[in-house]
Amino acid sequence: MKMNLSLGLLAMACFMLPGATFAQDYDYHPALSDNLHASVGWFRSDNTFKFSVNDVNVDLPEIDLGNRVGVDETNSLLNVQLRWNFGSEEQCSLWGQYFKNKASGDAVLQEDVEWRDVIFREGSFVEAGTSLEVIRLFAGYSFIKNAQSELGVGFGIHNLDIGAYVEGEILINDTDTGFHRGDASASAPLPNLGAWYLYSPAKDWLLHARVDWISADVGDYDGTMWNANVGVDYRLFRNFGLDVSYQYFNLDVGVDNSDWKGSASLTYSGPVISLTASW
Repeated sequence: MKMNLSLGLLAMACFMLPGATFAQDYDYHPALSDNLHASVGWFRSDNTFKFSVNDVNVDLPEIDLGNRVGVDETNSLLNVQLRWNFGSEEQCSLWGQYFKNKASGDAVLQEDVEWRDVIFREGSFVEAGTSLEVIRLFAGYSFIKNAQSELGVGFGIHNLDIGAYVEGEILINDTDTGFHRGDASASAPLPNLGAWYLYSPAKDWLLHARVDWISADVGDYDGTMWNANVGVDYRLFRNFGLDVSYQYFNLDVGVDNSDWKGSASLTYSGPVISLTASW
């Protein structure tokens, strides 16, 4: 993780340096006037993940993989964001975001865990893990845009790759059958609406907030998603800054396809510290 973050920061710095300016020749934060933006950050995430993987004829309750199976509830990950402003007044914009959260753990079960058509027994040792990869693409329009502030709305798509597994000793029909691994995975492209606001109260400071949302029934998926971020950016040099923000991502979705019938309730939230750049 540390190596990936270091390489990302180095690559962005090398890409930016040829056109970078270090003179402070601006009245408000340059992010409001520049048309290309990038950030690479460290996301310290507090996680909550609940999954259900149903039997053919029985809807099973969701399992909290953190509390029940010992999956790590805090981890660190890379968070990358890009933005391009274009148009005659640069009021149109394209956005991108990427992060991937993987967590795993193990535990001696304090109670039985049902996963599809198998039972992991109380007292048995099991291992479990989850993963969520998020690719966010977004198109927006700023209906308020000036030297000091910006307010815009738009629409986009979140491509979500979701996965979970539990492995250990199991029972089938009250018979001990030994070791078993149960997997569940899905890829969910979910459209969304979004809005954002930027405000520069002083020369080197930028306050920013963004939220994406959907509540819909789309193909094999039915549920709600929130992706929000609020923070402050300080411009160290004309083209480079340091950003501290709070990221919140929540997904509550039902899944009904040939590989997985059940649900996932996932929340990832916590501080993000990023190196930002614009030009």
